[in-house]
This record gives sequence, structure tokens and C-alpha cells, in this order.
Amino acid sequence: MHKKGGQVARLYALVILVVCSVAQADEQIDALETHNFKVFLNDRPVGWHRFTVQEKDDQLHVTSRASMDFTVLLVKSVNYRHLANETWEDGCLISFDSETIRNGKKIAVNGELINGAFRVVREDAEDFLGACVKSFPYWKPEWLESEYLLNVETGKYIAVSIASTTDPTTGADHKILGLPKTKIDLHYDGSGVWQSLESKIKVAGTLVYKRVNDSAGEEYAD
Repeated sequence: MHKKGGQVARLYALVILVVCSVAQADEQIDALETHNFKVFLNDRPVGWHRFTVQEKDDQLHVTSRASMDFTVLLVKSVNYRHLANETWEDGCLISFDSETIRNGKKIAVNGELINGAFRVVREDAEDFLGACVKSFPYWKPEWLESEYLLNVETGKYIAVSIASTTDPTTGADHKILGLPKTKIDLHYDGSGVWQSLESKIKVAGTLVYKRVNDSAGEEYAD
């Protein structure tokens, strides 16, 4: 009888452990921050871009997935697929890897913080940057404040400037990110949540991201 009671106790302990594990998993899922966008080129829908941000052990793990198909100058078809994974700590990038496919051509870039310098490796070069490198963290607008930002798709370190205006009534922010050959307009609501992006692309036209409340339902594919 005592033996049977011990088995029941262990069974209850196991059930509690499973329930707690499921609850912890649910908490982790709830902590997952997602930013889903439909992408338009010259007002025509061309695809989607999704960002997920999750905090774990004092680090932020960011995944960016994109899929776009469009035509340039009514003649050239462009098929674009992109996947990037970034790890951040204390507002600085500590590692990343990215893979981009344009019309079947694959580009892979990666980087990591090594002995106080950030090493970026791409197909044709290797660079060592400063100790605190940032990519383009549109999802965390205060981190955009930097003299240079790293394009994780190309591995290029780009000089940038930033200007901000805030609506005194709603608290919504409009930021203009200046790049050497273009600018990026970013809009955030009163809570600081990223809502849209707009930029002019030479030859192609105006690229616009519009936030949607649910996932685009697409999967990354080669």
C-alpha cells in the first residue's frame, strides 16, 4: 500500500512537472514579439517581411524572414528571399548570419564579436568593426541612434543620420533615417511600436511596408 502511494505521488509530481513545463513554454511564446508587414512597390503588393524578437538569458534573438516578387521597368523580374538571425546583448549586436537569394543567386554573410571587435565575413571580404555594432533595428527605434549601421544582407557598414518628430497629441513618432543614396521613413505609434516603412529605390520605385496584425502565413523557401 505504501509502495502504491509512492507511485501515485511520483505520478502527480510528473504531471505537475509537465503542466509547469507547458506553462513555461506558453510564457515564452507570449514573450515572443512579432512584427508582420505586407510589402508594396509603387502601391502594388509584392510580398511580406516578418520579424520576431525574443528575449532569453539577457539576450535578444531576432529573426527576419522576407519574400518578394516584382518587376523592374516592366521587364526584369526579381525574386527575392531573405533570412537573417541576429543576437543582441546590451544594445549591441554580438552575432548574426544571413542568407539572401536573388533570382537564384545565393549570398551568405555572417559576423560575430571576437576579442572586442566585430568580425564580418562575406564572399569577397572580411572586416573588423567596433565593439558595439548595430544593424538596422527598426523594431527598437532607440537603437537606431548611431553614426553607422550594418546591413546584414550585404555586410556593408553604412554611414547614417537620423531625425525625429513626435506628434504632441498622440505621441506617435516619425523618424527619417538618412543613408548616402536614399532615406528611410519610419512611423511608430504612441507606444513605440513600429507601424510602417517607406523608401525610394532607384529604378524600381517606392517601397512601402505596412504593418498587419497577423502573420502573412508564408514560409521561407529557397
